[in-house]
Amino acid sequence: LRHPALKCLFFFGVVKAIHRQREFLKAKAAELTRRGVKKIRSKRVEAICIPLVAAFVGWLTNWIAVQMLFYPVEFVGLNFKRFVVGSIYGCDVLQPMGLLGWQGVVPAKAAKMGFVMVNMVTTKLIDVKETFGLLDPGKVATLLSIEVPEMARNVGRAFFPDWAVSLGEGAMLPKMTLDVRRALLDFQHEYLAGFVRYMQEHINRVLDVDQFITQYYVAHKSLLNQCFQLCGEKELQFLVRSGIFFGFLLGLPQILVWAVVDNIWSLVVGGIVVGYATNWIALKLIFEPVVPVKLWGGLEIQGIFLKRQQEVSTAFAAFYRENLIKSKLIWEHLLSSEAEGGVRGKLAALLKDYNTEVITDTAAAMSIRADLVPEAVESAAAAGADAVLAELPKHVHVLHPYIDGTLGVQKALEEGLKSLSPQEFEGVLHPVFQEEEFILILAGAFLGAIAGALQHVASEVIRARAKKKNDAAAAAAKSQGDSKS
Repeated sequence: LRHPALKCLFFFGVVKAIHRQREFLKAKAAELTRRGVKKIRSKRVEAICIPLVAAFVGWLTNWIAVQMLFYPVEFVGLNFKRFVVGSIYGCDVLQPMGLLGWQGVVPAKAAKMGFVMVNMVTTKLIDVKETFGLLDPGKVATLLSIEVPEMARNVGRAFFPDWAVSLGEGAMLPKMTLDVRRALLDFQHEYLAGFVRYMQEHINRVLDVDQFITQYYVAHKSLLNQCFQLCGEKELQFLVRSGIFFGFLLGLPQILVWAVVDNIWSLVVGGIVVGYATNWIALKLIFEPVVPVKLWGGLEIQGIFLKRQQEVSTAFAAFYRENLIKSKLIWEHLLSSEAEGGVRGKLAALLKDYNTEVITDTAAAMSIRADLVPEAVESAAAAGADAVLAELPKHVHVLHPYIDGTLGVQKALEEGLKSLSPQEFEGVLHPVFQEEEFILILAGAFLGAIAGALQHVASEVIRARAKKKNDAAAAAAKSQGDSKS
């Protein structure tokens, strides 16, 4: 095509072909428009139903997605094979979907989600050692001193017969002078206060708050559900209700597709788009944009959840204070495990170390070298620790009101959450949606496809009934005309 004449001919040929193609497309578009308008006019009810059904599909798929996040709490189905994706503090992290069955995303991954949440609390919001340092050892000792006579009596019975303990109380206590009794009371008070101080100093040896709350969440999965549902109440409502609005909007262009494509796939594909898009759009609007973005006219947009940081902070702090970080639950955690390497074993080891120090210091004050009999000191310290731990669960209840009122967990959590950056704050709720998000969106698309197919079937049934009715009317009119003639 080096010759100028050939170039001109080629150019005009291309222009003519484009012109013909444009004319063909215009004619085809006009034909499709006429056919579509005719179809919509003849089937107005079906056309109107398309965006309405799309709105229902959007609502239904989003509602089911929310239910799949939290329910069922325990696996429902044939539970002969579950897929374990990890383990935290001895608790399995499971895939919600088994070979045949389902468990809510949050309950199935309670260990992971509970850990992520409490780890944020202990690393960004409160200092565990500093928090427990707020307790007054003297106050704790005073409260426990009320229970000491009964504790001492029961500890004594662990080493001596009941008659010997009773004889000792009856024979010795009345003969004690006031100074001796005061000295014993002072020793017992200082022993208890000293143990509280020792425990505060070494709190990380016996209490891992991450472990405590993670394991508690796994044992009480419904509580973890409640936490997420409380913090994300408005977001979950938005997720469900937005399906109606977005489903309706996405249903409008579906009318045009249905008008020109007369087969089942138009509604099925439309259902897939509605089911997928409504879930995806709603999830995006909940958490994005993370940082406020200013638009024209001073309008500012931000993720719905992130806008509620102040409100959610208050609810989250109150939930943790009322349901998790409570004296009763903490002491049950410390005293419940019998395993040697468990939490109770760690507390026993701590108490034994403290008893060893007390015995050594007391012996030194009496000019006795305890280091000459280390086996006896260790044995006495261990026996005392075991005896005290056996009795402590029966008497520690007197501490609960004071500890709960002194730790100030709710205020610390609330202030800490409110001071977080938006990027850090979204970690309170976002994990529940990030886990298996793709599966939930695909489930919405699948349900949308089913709804589209059912809509097509319903449309065909309505059309067949209308045709049958029209044919019957036409036959009746014809027979009536024949009889008149």
